[in-house]
Amino acid sequence: MDPSRRRLLACIPLAALLPSCGFKPLLAERDDSPSVQAMLAAIQINRIGDGRNRRLGQIMRNELIDRFSTGSGLQPPRFVLDVTLTQRFTPLIIESSNTVTRSNLVMTAAFTLRDIESGDVLYRSTARSTGSHDVVVSEYSSQVARQDTARKAVRDLANTITYLLSFHFDRAHEAAGS
Repeated sequence: MDPSRRRLLACIPLAALLPSCGFKPLLAERDDSPSVQAMLAAIQINRIGDGRNRRLGQIMRNELIDRFSTGSGLQPPRFVLDVTLTQRFTPLIIESSNTVTRSNLVMTAAFTLRDIESGDVLYRSTARSTGSHDVVVSEYSSQVARQDTARKAVRDLANTITYLLSFHFDRAHEAAGS
């Protein structure tokens, strides 16, 4: 028998143990309260970015709307999300001729979730994404690579924010239930 098939067959009994260990899907429907997905869909996302970061802010806002409204569609807003994007490019590889051949991007999103009625801060955190790109002789190619790296970082940050807010709503539900 193939070793990979043997490992797969060995994992099947372990899957049967998952319900007994308390595992439950994060985005699953709940009988007693709104699901995490419904809570995400009730978040109003304010405009993100200005000036140089305006286009990246639009991309992030669209990515967050797509992630928050999956499955349940948009709900009446109960929460407001404010996000501030910052980015920093630094030289990563510098040749002996003092030429930069690779650049590093660190993009940070500081975000705050507030209750829409009271304005109280419910959750505040920071997410960070790092990417790099080649710097070549062609200025155009380098600019396109830089923009692509920034877009990928924004998508990564949108995923991270979605996960962090999902965990927040799940923990809040657990705390309310105990």
